[in-house]
Amino acid sequence: MTSTQSQQGPLHFLASVISDTTEHDDKSSGKHSPSSNEPSTPGSSLSTPQTSPTPFFKDMMNLHVPYRSTKVQQVVGPRVLRHSTSSNHLHPSDASFVPFIRHKSGKKTKKITDSNLTSRIQMKKRRKELMDKASKIKSLDNSPVNERQLLVLRMVYDEITMYPCESWMVLIAIIINRAYKQVKNWFSNERQKNRSGESVPLETEDGDKVRLRASALETCQEWSDSFFEEVVMIYNYRIQRRSIRARDNAYGDSA
Repeated sequence: MTSTQSQQGPLHFLASVISDTTEHDDKSSGKHSPSSNEPSTPGSSLSTPQTSPTPFFKDMMNLHVPYRSTKVQQVVGPRVLRHSTSSNHLHPSDASFVPFIRHKSGKKTKKITDSNLTSRIQMKKRRKELMDKASKIKSLDNSPVNERQLLVLRMVYDEITMYPCESWMVLIAIIINRAYKQVKNWFSNERQKNRSGESVPLETEDGDKVRLRASALETCQEWSDSFFEEVVMIYNYRIQRRSIRARDNAYGDSA
């Protein structure tokens, strides 16, 4: 080691040691000993511990750490951190200071919003189609409901709700094959004659505000168009099956 190199700072000394170690390893294939009698400078004690410097240099060469990485060894005191005052940086005291968390939650919220928007568009489209279908059902204005239709209407009124929303009345009209206007008038007239019983307000899964019977709310708290349609269809089917069996039994007895 020359006198010029020994007078240089610790960074230059480190560079010289790494360069000498690399060249010496290439020539002697690892014969260089960490306990060699190389002169040391006061600055070298900050960067090259005398205990075991060889692993540190090998790790640097194996990991291809650039030369500027040794600058961290110059820090002899606590590092002073300064927060940027730029508008693009958030203050650490802010609850949303961690940028990647905000970005991740934003993506999730956007996906949920897009999904809800798509579902609502599909729901409105289906409701319009059902309304058009119910409007095409023809029945005489003054014609009374038959036994099956009356049983379905009575079941909905007594056990589910006295105040069905528009989409539910459309479903009833289609299931019992009755004009939508007549179904709507039936519920209105029935409320004028008999409004007994307690009703509990509820917002359905589709966003409609309805008032349900307490018994219906105890049975299920997640009412929607699809669930209401299933309940009414099953009840209507049972009535039809019962009527068919009664007719078959009457025909068999007469035969």
